[in-house]
Amino acid sequence: MSVQSVHQFAEKVALVSDGEGEIGRAVALQLALQGCYVIVGFSNANEQTKSTLAELQNLGTLAHVVETDCSTAAGARRLVAEAENIYGRLDLLVNTLKFRSDSTFDEMSESVWTKTLDANLKATFFVSQAAVKLMSARPKAKIVNVVYDCAGAEKDLAFALAQAGIISLTKNLAAQLEPKFRVNAVQLSEEKSKAIENLDRELFRPPSGIAFDDVARAVLFLLSSEAVGLNGQVLKIE
Repeated sequence: MSVQSVHQFAEKVALVSDGEGEIGRAVALQLALQGCYVIVGFSNANEQTKSTLAELQNLGTLAHVVETDCSTAAGARRLVAEAENIYGRLDLLVNTLKFRSDSTFDEMSESVWTKTLDANLKATFFVSQAAVKLMSARPKAKIVNVVYDCAGAEKDLAFALAQAGIISLTKNLAAQLEPKFRVNAVQLSEEKSKAIENLDRELFRPPSGIAFDDVARAVLFLLSSEAVGLNGQVLKIE
């Protein structure tokens, strides 16, 4: 990333919708390293929340965490409202929301089906909806959605359908919101996703955890001026 694109992140307000997973955490840390003021959502505040906040603040930037349930419209609005209350603006949104089960097609219950769609597709939609209203006042607003390629996966059809829905949402928002917004996605292959999920957190901590940083760097690229010609695109990480 060029010096110019690094400097462009300084004092930008960035919202990472879910910091509970390692990818969301890595993205938040990379944004903080580039000088962003970072707000990170958590569905359940715990020791991990405190650890992530401490790491962000130790990087010398302003950082806050918000406990909320983004699978509801009210919870998503609360997350964005905190950004407005604290900073009065929002420049960048990265949706890293993820919930999946191990249910097969014939085993999946209605409750797991609903929870999976709510926690992935519905949450991404409502966070984006709330954020766009605040981001509209900012020049060069950008949204990046982190998605997973689950085509052919043996389990969790609901998760695969939710990911396809997020890709469709990405492309439609890109068309509807241009030229004021750029909306793109980073897509992990199923193999890459499983490898990241199986890494030991204590052994692979960003920035040394290359798997996490691969995703974070791809996200930062799409948020940077170097990706100015990209809108409605899906950047795949194999």
